[in-house]
Amino acid sequence: MQPNHLNRALGLLAVIAFGLTNEIAAGLFFVSTQIQQSSPGVGNLVPLLMLVGGVITFITVVAYRYFFASGLVGAGGEYVIISRALSPGVAFVVTFLAWFGFTGALGTLAYSAPKFLSTAALSLGATGVGNFFASNAGILIVGLIILWGFWFIHVLGVRLAGTLTTIAMFLVFAVALVMIVIGFATSQSTFVTALTQHLHISVASITAASPVHNVSYGVAFGSALPVLFFGYLGLSTATQTGGEAKNAVKSLSKAVVITVTMVTVIYTLFAWAVYHVVPWQIISGLAKMKMSSYTTSSGLLQFLMPPWMSSLLNLCVALIVAKTFLPIFLAQSRWVYAWGEDGLIPAVFAKTHTKYKTPVFALTLSAIFGSLSLIESINLGFVFGVNIRVLSVMLVFFFMGLGMITFPHHAPGLSSANTSSLAKNRFMQIFIGVLLMAISVWFSISITLSSVSNPLFLQPAFQSAIVIVLGIVIYRIYLARLRKQGSSSDVFIRERERFTKPPAQ
Repeated sequence: MQPNHLNRALGLLAVIAFGLTNEIAAGLFFVSTQIQQSSPGVGNLVPLLMLVGGVITFITVVAYRYFFASGLVGAGGEYVIISRALSPGVAFVVTFLAWFGFTGALGTLAYSAPKFLSTAALSLGATGVGNFFASNAGILIVGLIILWGFWFIHVLGVRLAGTLTTIAMFLVFAVALVMIVIGFATSQSTFVTALTQHLHISVASITAASPVHNVSYGVAFGSALPVLFFGYLGLSTATQTGGEAKNAVKSLSKAVVITVTMVTVIYTLFAWAVYHVVPWQIISGLAKMKMSSYTTSSGLLQFLMPPWMSSLLNLCVALIVAKTFLPIFLAQSRWVYAWGEDGLIPAVFAKTHTKYKTPVFALTLSAIFGSLSLIESINLGFVFGVNIRVLSVMLVFFFMGLGMITFPHHAPGLSSANTSSLAKNRFMQIFIGVLLMAISVWFSISITLSSVSNPLFLQPAFQSAIVIVLGIVIYRIYLARLRKQGSSSDVFIRERERFTKPPAQ
């Protein structure tokens, strides 16, 4: 192992791929339709909400590009930004919370990927294999193999991970395109006929079961939009490549714009195509009739496909679920690497492999906690931390917005070196910052209120509070360690200087 040397091997396409494959994951095939169950009354407004979600994400893009223009690009993404623009303590605690949420995501992926593989195997006629993948033993064994397999890929180098992520991105494009074409090329009457032939249930019975029959803008923008916005949270992964991207400042500035544009177009067209062919009342009715396996976009459109295409689609969806390990492993491990590099946690986590230049200890820590989340999923049926992912990212965005306001005062040297078009426009800096904070508060309140009926330990606000306390304790240990290293004033001045400089490029 050697200290603090990552390999700058990622081109613009790979950076885009890391962001896009984390944004467009299995949620594309599920959330866009199952939102009818979680937010009854959203109706056919889903395509509009997808577009609005993309517009909101562009606000974060403006903030990212503003900070990138001061050289705040490196492994750790938002941690680097908030630690220099606002406070290293705040940056550590909020990204620690986000890291914990990503840990839950790793466990969820390891838990769900074997189930998707089971569905694919069953659709291909491999009954024995499919049943094994769906069993607890199969989920544990296959889940661990997949999780540690992707750990090994990342250990072998970011270039390999970037290549595979780029291939996965084009797989996502292909599957999404096929479903978009089918959706727009088929009429609702054709779909209704195919549905009734397969399920032997009248459409009138299905739509009558729908709990609502009118569209509600209040439901759409009050509860559905924050849920659908979850699909845009993966943009963070693109910023985590800052320590390994070639010409990082320019690459990341371009990548965040291209990624959000592509994701917004795909999400909007996909949702529009699905709701063009499937009446929303049918989705809502099927969910109420406990036929949720048919309420996914792939489950609905399979009625319009020949058996071989449906089986191939199931296999592709399983692969799309599995490929999400690639961007999540990168994002989670680079936060750990950045904390170690700044001395907030033991420096061993900032060491990289001599040959592959990858943060093996950081990757291993992520894999261990992901494995524990997988085991917890099997035993308890849920993963502690999954519900806090959205809330944690909202907190990250909130403090990025606050950083837009405090940056010129907290880090005048970095601010004065800013080369963006916002550098001289103080009003727009404050406006973007306040707007980002307001959106974060809005979504956080919605997420918190939507879970108040859950047991306390499953509520994201309660989970977040526990993790935040733990993060504060770790940061306090870091401060205590500084005091033991020598004169308090000298040590703190030296550490303060670290957070007034951008990461080395």
